[in-house]
Amino acid sequence: MLFVLEYLPIALFFTFYLIGDIFLATGVLMLGTVLQIISLKFMREVITPRHWIILCVVLIFGTVTLLLHDEWFIKLKVTVIYVAIALLLLIGLWWKKRSPLQQFLGEEINLPEFAWRRLTYAWVIFTLALAAVNLYIAEYWSLDAWVNFKVFGTLGATLVFTIFTGAYMFKHHTDREKDAEEIE
Repeated sequence: MLFVLEYLPIALFFTFYLIGDIFLATGVLMLGTVLQIISLKFMREVITPRHWIILCVVLIFGTVTLLLHDEWFIKLKVTVIYVAIALLLLIGLWWKKRSPLQQFLGEEINLPEFAWRRLTYAWVIFTLALAAVNLYIAEYWSLDAWVNFKVFGTLGATLVFTIFTGAYMFKHHTDREKDAEEIE
């Protein structure tokens, strides 16, 4: 259920883009993102900073898109979200001296500190690369191409990068019970 809820706003955006236009799709995306947060609260699920960032950026850039009737702002939203995620990862790593990825996943996955740092930097580079590619496609390609990139390209790239992240974690994963026995 959470998987469906996670991708429902983007699926609605794509569907309403196909049957309507970018402005209808933007309004539906805004509504879907609000409903996503309400549903998560209702289900008593954790709402992460990523959810709040996406909600705020979708509402701000969606509103500007609809008020000015200019598709550029909804296209820019993707870049802003990826840059915000990169900044949050860096701020957590540099300011708190701990990887935000470790903070979220550290109870389930035991990795050495260097592995968490490398993963965090890898995700920073990945999100900044997606932000740059989005800007390029938004500026130089057609609206249809941008929508397809937004829906399928970023999703596919994120899936592939997540698989590589999982492989890296598996390679560096250590057993907590074994570590505890060695300390004793």
